[in-house]
This record gives sequence, C-alpha cells and structure tokens, in this order.
Amino acid sequence: MENGSGTPDNRIPRGAIAVVVVGLIATLAAALLSGGGGTGEAAHLEFVQMRKIPDSKQVAVPGGEKFKMQLVDGKIEATGSNVAGYQLYRVLTTLKIDQGAPIGGGRLVCSTHGLGVGTLIAQSSGGLRMLYPRSSENGIYGQPIPETVLAEFSSHGYELAVLEEVLEDMPAHWTTIKGVKLEWGEYEEGTENLHYFLPDGKAKATVELPFYSIWKSTKKPAAQIACTLQVSAGKATTETTAELPRISPPIDEEAEEEAAEAREEETEATEEKESEEGG
Repeated sequence: MENGSGTPDNRIPRGAIAVVVVGLIATLAAALLSGGGGTGEAAHLEFVQMRKIPDSKQVAVPGGEKFKMQLVDGKIEATGSNVAGYQLYRVLTTLKIDQGAPIGGGRLVCSTHGLGVGTLIAQSSGGLRMLYPRSSENGIYGQPIPETVLAEFSSHGYELAVLEEVLEDMPAHWTTIKGVKLEWGEYEEGTENLHYFLPDGKAKATVELPFYSIWKSTKKPAAQIACTLQVSAGKATTETTAELPRISPPIDEEAEEEAAEAREEETEATEEKESEEGG
C-alpha cells in the first residue's frame, strides 16, 4: 500500500489493529475467568467430612427484650489434605433476628476466628479473601450467590482448586430484608469480620443473614463465630463454636478424578438433551 506521497506505507492497517486488540481483550478475559492460571485448569475438590454447628443461645435484642437473635443452621466441612498437609474448610452459619425487633440504624459485626496455629483465611484465584458475602455499599440483597468458588490451593498438580458444593445449602439471597449494607473489616490474621449496616425502623420480617468463610490449615478444622448487634439502646452478642473431629485424610486423587469425569459426562448428557429438546 502507498501513502499520499507515493512511498510504500508499511503501517499495520487500522482494521488489523482492532482485531489484535479485541483478541488480546478476549484472551485476558478468559484468563481472568479461569483464575489467571496459565492453563485455566483447576482441581475439583469435594468436602470429605462435615458436622453441624450448634445453634448459639438466644439473646435479647437491646431495647426489645421479647425479640431474640441467634446463630442457626450452621455447619463446618473440610476437603481432604494435600501433599503439604493443608486442607480447606468452610464455616457457614446464619444470624437470625426476630421480626419486629428494634434494629433501626444498628451496626452488626459478625466475626469468624479460625482456630489452630497457622490457620489462615484462604485466598481466591483473584487474590481476595474467601469471605462471603462481599462488601457492598449498594446493599447485599441482590448480590449473586456463587455457584462455585476457586481457591489458591495445590492439588492434583494444579495450583487452583474448585469447590462446587457451596450453593446447595444457600438461600436465594444474602439477606431476607432489603437495605442491608456490608463492609469487610481490615485484615486481621486468623479472624474475619463482617460489618453490617442495618436499615432504619423495626425489622419488617424475620432477619436472616447467612455468611461463610473458607480457611486453610494443617490443624483440626475449628472456628469460633460471634455476632454483636449495637443499637441506641445497647449492645448484645451471641456466639458459638464449630469443630470437626479430626484432620482430613489425604486427598484421594483417583476418586476425585473419577468424580470429575462423572460430572463432565453428566454435564455433556444434560447439554445434549437440552439441544435435542431445543431442536
């Protein structure tokens, strides 16, 4: 191609540049979605032990003695241990406050403390703490519940691990009332804090706030959970403890791979069936 002066123009055509840019963006997006790994692959891990967390004692909401709050429906579950002796474990529970309770403008702090020397909050593939729900100034009611989570965890020769069993025990929303905002606390080794900002007025419905965190440890999985509500009339705390009976056994990679193959076959069969029905 020649330019206006009659000399050859060796610049890359604008259309070609646009194609290259779009390709780079698509590649970057794919890498981010896959966790940033070079291959985009990750081990699929299952929880191999689980125990229910005892409900905490009911405590009165300040300024409304007949209204109670309590930690309920909790469980602690862990994956197998990798070659370095680390296991991932998940601590899930729900804070429940009675309908009609005077929570207007209150501050609520729910803390989870991973027990055992060296126990740390796990990191997601994007480098974030594995603490849910996420911070939101716009409110957490509409925040999506993750179907799977991707953790930085070595197993099966991969540096990432997918945990798929994190949706089946979750409700449709992170809160049963709208207007609840959330802020993560500053990083504190071994402890994660969720700072909830409650809407004005009395609770229009029973308040349920599910939350969970995922930890990495070489010790027996255990945690202490506490929620403290502070309103103009005072402060109240409810707490409980979670514990599994033992350190998880080594990951059975052969069994995990067979389970992954079964999931893949099931997905392919479902897609094929949907395709046939759509056709």
